Amino acid sequence: MIKAIIFDCFGVVLANTSREHMALFDRTDPEKAENLRAISRAADHGILSRQEALEQTGEILGITAAELLRREDEGEVKNQPLLDFIETLRPQYRVAMLSNVSGRDRLDIRFDPNELNDRFDVVIASGDEGYIKPEQEIYEIAAARLGVTPQECVMIDDIELFCNGARATGMQAIQFLETQQAIADLGQLIDNTSKTD
Repeated sequence: MIKAIIFDCFGVVLANTSREHMALFDRTDPEKAENLRAISRAADHGILSRQEALEQTGEILGITAAELLRREDEGEVKNQPLLDFIETLRPQYRVAMLSNVSGRDRLDIRFDPNELNDRFDVVIASGDEGYIKPEQEIYEIAAARLGVTPQECVMIDDIELFCNGARATGMQAIQFLETQQAIADLGQLIDNTSKTD
């Protein structure tokens, strides 16, 4: 039985500008793309500070850290239809946000006061935990904080590798391609699971 639903932040609840940079360099300069990923992983693990990550990323992109931050702020648009849908889940399900990001503070500044707390029972930032998706431990932490087993969770993430990490932990997973597809897939999964319980 599904008791908890876990949402990724960037690329799901918020548009993801850094992923767009990586996708561009994947096509034009794979070495730069890998360097950007290395910086991102170090920041997500909490090894690099936010400022260090901005400066190193800006250097690769040929812009200042301040300009990079401005572009990120402009490009990170909230997925309001999904946020509204998440609110409807709360009476029946435990709901979490699980994000590869340097710390909870980096999530709080992107939302209005209490916006995350009003929609999510638990908010987990990888940099605060020392593990990142797709490492098994981060999914286990999410399930434990929700008070459920991994088998009672569904992870919704735009990155298939992270969905596979959730599945390896025992969770169900849905790859987010767009909002209506994810909502429909979740509804179908819940219906199918309830029929077999």
